[in-house]
Amino acid sequence: MVSKEKARIAGQGMKKDTVTTLLFKTNNQNFAEVFNHTVLAKAPIAPEDLEEEDIKETAYLQIAKEGGGTTMVQYRDVVKGIKERIKRRKEESTPLLAILGIENQDDINYEMPFRILEIDFVNYARQIRNIEERHQMEWKDETGRRHIPKNVTTGEYMSRFLKTDRLWPCITLVVYWGEKPWDGPKKLSDLFVDCPWTPLAWDLELNLLDVQRMSEEEICAYTGELRTVFGFIRYAKEKEKLEKFIEHNSEYFNNISETTLTALDELTHSPELQKLREPQYQTQKGGFNMCLGLQEMIREGQQKGMEKGIEEGRKKGIEEGRKEGRKKGIEEGRKEGRKEGLHQGIEGAVELLQETGLEDRLIIEKIMAKYQLSLADAESYLMDTP
Repeated sequence: MVSKEKARIAGQGMKKDTVTTLLFKTNNQNFAEVFNHTVLAKAPIAPEDLEEEDIKETAYLQIAKEGGGTTMVQYRDVVKGIKERIKRRKEESTPLLAILGIENQDDINYEMPFRILEIDFVNYARQIRNIEERHQMEWKDETGRRHIPKNVTTGEYMSRFLKTDRLWPCITLVVYWGEKPWDGPKKLSDLFVDCPWTPLAWDLELNLLDVQRMSEEEICAYTGELRTVFGFIRYAKEKEKLEKFIEHNSEYFNNISETTLTALDELTHSPELQKLREPQYQTQKGGFNMCLGLQEMIREGQQKGMEKGIEEGRKKGIEEGRKEGRKKGIEEGRKEGRKEGLHQGIEGAVELLQETGLEDRLIIEKIMAKYQLSLADAESYLMDTP
């Protein structure tokens, strides 16, 4: 038995019961639509072709240099199988054709191609193990001993895998919700060092949907609640564009489901969205009228913005008035100071001239010429000087 310390989980650390689970786990319409617009555009599927796969599988790896093994456990955020429905008489058989998985990313994972390789590998390892175990049981005789069946080659017998045996393909889509553009690797070879042999290595392309970089045309190609979710997230930071998008797609926003509202709430953590759960926004169909709710929120925001603008304008006006008052006060003070200084200077000049014994008539003439005074002002200085 493998100890818990040696167990590794493929995809471990990614959130469960997240937005992706809410939108895709119980909704085959959403699941089929997101795959048809991305990975399966050339081979679309119908919602009725999908069945939820309850897959928690393990693969045991023997690592010689450590002298032991490790168990890898596979978890996917959402996984479904494509079934081919073939009606036979009154019974219906549903052979599996492929495995489809969705991985949710809120942040950029810079080893994502390897993580997808790891997750898919565990699935393939389980499939091969099941085939090997089935043949091992089939090739036993009545005594329980294995024998080489007729038409089975030695190679097939040794590997317990027939030339005609086939695996179900695994196709994984990464749905990235982050605000920052995806700048991580988009294929496995992006993780390799740059050398002449890199192009010779086997590669894996990442199937990535970068939601916040979707064009409006791409968003409007969706016909269900994904148009609501993708559009809201795409324009959540651009209020005018969001308002315009909602106006042009009002039929998708006037009765959104509880699932959609919860998903948007989880993605944006917007307190405004919580208000949509109030009774006045609930519809008769059991949903929520986001059109009405957002219109009132926008009007409320505009009113608050206007009130805030008035208050800021008032404060700014007071501050500017104070600055202007200080400026004028300084100017007036300078003028008064210059005037007072000139007055004292003239009085001092008169005293000095009087001390020399100069006649008053000559003193008046000198200060009139020096300070450009009138006769009356000049005579007043002599009268004021003791």
